Amino acid sequence: MSLTLLLLYCNVYEISTFVRMKTVNHSWLVGYVESLAITPMTQYRSDCPVCDAKGTFSVSDTGTMRLFHCFHADCGVRGRTNTVLSPDTALEVFKKRQEKSEPDAPFEIPHTFVSLSRKLEAESYVKSVNSYDAYLQGLADLRYDFKKNRVAYLVKHGGRVVDAVGRSIDGSVPKWYRYGNSGYPFVCGTRSTAVLVEDCASACCVAPMLTGVALLGTNLLPRHVDVLKTFDRVFVGLDKDATDKAVDIVRVLRNYVPTKIMVLRTDLKNMEGEDLHEFLRSYVD
Repeated sequence: MSLTLLLLYCNVYEISTFVRMKTVNHSWLVGYVESLAITPMTQYRSDCPVCDAKGTFSVSDTGTMRLFHCFHADCGVRGRTNTVLSPDTALEVFKKRQEKSEPDAPFEIPHTFVSLSRKLEAESYVKSVNSYDAYLQGLADLRYDFKKNRVAYLVKHGGRVVDAVGRSIDGSVPKWYRYGNSGYPFVCGTRSTAVLVEDCASACCVAPMLTGVALLGTNLLPRHVDVLKTFDRVFVGLDKDATDKAVDIVRVLRNYVPTKIMVLRTDLKNMEGEDLHEFLRSYVD
């Protein structure tokens, strides 16, 4: 065999071996990674169980899943697990997140916040998402931000304004804008039973009957837990596409307060009058 052909053969062999290592199905790795005794929210380093390279296999535990990756150039396997929070793990995760939380930063209400009645389109939006009753009853402090053209929901904690969330009313992005970084949820209502929802409008629409608590997203933070554990019971009413997240949240909150999932057939803020009340009564009664 000529030198040229030999080199070509070696290159093809190396490439084919590399491709096989990249594309082979290592589904067993998920079970292996899940079985590792790793403390939540820490990292783990070891020899790679696939290519046997020394010290190249890394696992990061986020508390809700584990991300793994081999840094060896000829391996590179990577993936994630579907680890579900157990009660003990959940407690440990949230204690660590609480330790890392930032102290309260002062929040000043922007001078661009004016009365909601100053903008017809702002009032119309609030009415369209069935939040106007909560506004009229003083359960929600809503303003109009004339600079950003948004309905501003004031977030309060301990009797003071600690943040604000703005909803675009002209289609501009982002749809929701957070003015501060307090980490507190938006709370609307005075009832002892809370419904945990994703946005401020949904929290407002349930307020005349229950207390609405908005995550302002889908992630449960330590300060959310601090607020929610003050209620007698909590229902988690996230959108259908966040069902898995809702299950994880219930697992966490059950350690602090009686918690159940509220199965939504449609977004709460899109339910009309008596239909909404009847739906909520089916859970509360």
